[in-house]
Amino acid sequence: MKTSLIATAYIAIAALSSCSGGLAPSSDPVVLPSNIFDAYMVTSKPPADGFDFPVGNIDGKGAYTDRSTGKPHSGWFVATKFGEHYSLGIHPGEDWNGGGGGNTDLGQDVYAIANGRVAFSGNFGQPWGNMVVLDHTFYANYEKRAIRSLYAHLLETHVQAGDTVTRRQRIGSIGTDPNKTFPAHLHLELRTDAELLPTYWPSSDGKDEPWIREHYTPPSDFISSHRKLFVPQAETTLILVDQETYKMRLYRKSEVAGEFDISLGQGRGQKQREGDNKTPKGMYFVIDKHRGDFDGPYGKYYGGHWIKLNYPNKYDAERGIAEGIVTSEQARHIHARWSSRSSTLENTQLGGGIGFHGWITEWKNNGPRHLSWGCVVMHLDDIGQVFDAIPPTSMVVIF
Repeated sequence: MKTSLIATAYIAIAALSSCSGGLAPSSDPVVLPSNIFDAYMVTSKPPADGFDFPVGNIDGKGAYTDRSTGKPHSGWFVATKFGEHYSLGIHPGEDWNGGGGGNTDLGQDVYAIANGRVAFSGNFGQPWGNMVVLDHTFYANYEKRAIRSLYAHLLETHVQAGDTVTRRQRIGSIGTDPNKTFPAHLHLELRTDAELLPTYWPSSDGKDEPWIREHYTPPSDFISSHRKLFVPQAETTLILVDQETYKMRLYRKSEVAGEFDISLGQGRGQKQREGDNKTPKGMYFVIDKHRGDFDGPYGKYYGGHWIKLNYPNKYDAERGIAEGIVTSEQARHIHARWSSRSSTLENTQLGGGIGFHGWITEWKNNGPRHLSWGCVVMHLDDIGQVFDAIPPTSMVVIF
């Protein structure tokens, strides 16, 4: 069987990666890629396709049975919340307990919240006890990101450093601290700073709440907002566009199928609003295609081809809410339609009508590279070549 470029790079990085080493907050530990496309595509672990809760069912709910008494209990809850001030300082995570309270959840399964790799596993002494730390890579809009999940006070662990884990894989069971100071519970942290030692406790180092919020994230909020994620490597057809180098790369089943020169919108920088003539940055999907003549005074500027994207996406909509140019209802509509790879609202101040097309005449790479009103412009021969190779619903990521 032919091994793809991405699979080869994955294998190479996996072989070189340390079983227990740290992971930089926004990159993988070994950097083999020489360009932005490879850097985006190559990972040392399976990317997360979404996040689930670590106890109970995927939603952090459901019944369980006390393993010592056989008594059934219902539900799960967070006893100590993220950022809560309590006897040990400021809590940088969440303490999860079964609905029955006390030690009724002792021995209940703990699951990996997402695909990842085990960075640490073992007994770290009082008060941590048995602990597992996982590193996760995931894609959000046009960025490849990383986050680290920590599971402490485990009765037992079922994984070792270096293991690759899948979403909802059983990695341990709920326990307590070695001195049994507290009832059984799961201490869960999500760290955006992977340079911190596994046993790092911010309050013992004099850190305040703003510092904690900069280096950690509230687990439940993060999981709830990242339940489903797209994985570029899983796409049958994928197009990556780099505005900095004016290059576009086409992938078919993770193999490079072509690389092309492109030009961009007349406005420089990331698109913000309707009429700024800037090209957006983000993850989008092809929703329409047309080949042939175009009506209107600007019809000839399409160069006979048009591949339309579903700009704006959910991240654009979130920015629109923050800037007061999109309502919450409009944002929800955009999010739902974008997630289903369908057309999104184009009648807000965020704008719309973004895609790929040719140009009224052939253009030169050593000439002006900011031509359009926000679209990606391709050479006439190239747009004709890729038109049939890019079917509807294909993913497009613009950096």
